[in-house]
Formats: sequence, C-alpha cells, structure tokens
Amino acid sequence: MRVLETFVSLDVADMARATRFYTGAFGASVSFASPAWSSLHVAGVRVGLHHNPHHRGVRAGLHLVVDDMAAALAAVEHAGGRIVSGPGEVAPGVVVAEVADSEGNGFALRRA
Repeated sequence: MRVLETFVSLDVADMARATRFYTGAFGASVSFASPAWSSLHVAGVRVGLHHNPHHRGVRAGLHLVVDDMAAALAAVEHAGGRIVSGPGEVAPGVVVAEVADSEGNGFALRRA
C-alpha cells in the first residue's frame, strides 16, 4: 500500500464565492469544478472545496507560508476574507496571522 496524495478539504456554503476567494487571494488554480466539489491547487497542494449549504465556518488547520505577510493579509481582505488576529511573533522568528476565508474557515498565514 502507498499513499498517493494528501490534500485538505474545506466545507463551503457558496462554491463560487469560495473559489473566487482562493483564486483571488492565493492564485489557486482550479483543476476540477462542480457545484458539489471543486479541486484547487495552492503551492502544489490540493485544496478540495465541498459544498455544504449549512456550513458556518470552522478552524480548518490549513497553514500557508507566505513571502510577504502584509501583501497576503491585504489579498485576504480584498478577496472577501478577514484578518482574525496578528500578525504576531509566536516563537523567535516565527510570525503568524490568523485569517478567515469567505466562508468563515479560519486558517494561519506564516511568514517565510
């Protein structure tokens, strides 16, 4: 047995809005799109979006390492997300901000 792929899946209430968020904020590419499931790729990792009309957002466990924290935070807000907290230094040299996507899913941005 071999593991062939690892990916993260996020529930979203509005597929089109969520897809616009990830493509707009992080330059995600879309490899498959449907009303029920879409596959996006961010920095070589697949992010699956699963339509759940009752979804209200959760802390997703997703972490994105970015080369420009200020630009990433601006992109999140411009694409319809929000800054939850930070950025702040959580350990020597480790700067993290908590953000939320357009569907309320919380995740972390870490400065490279």
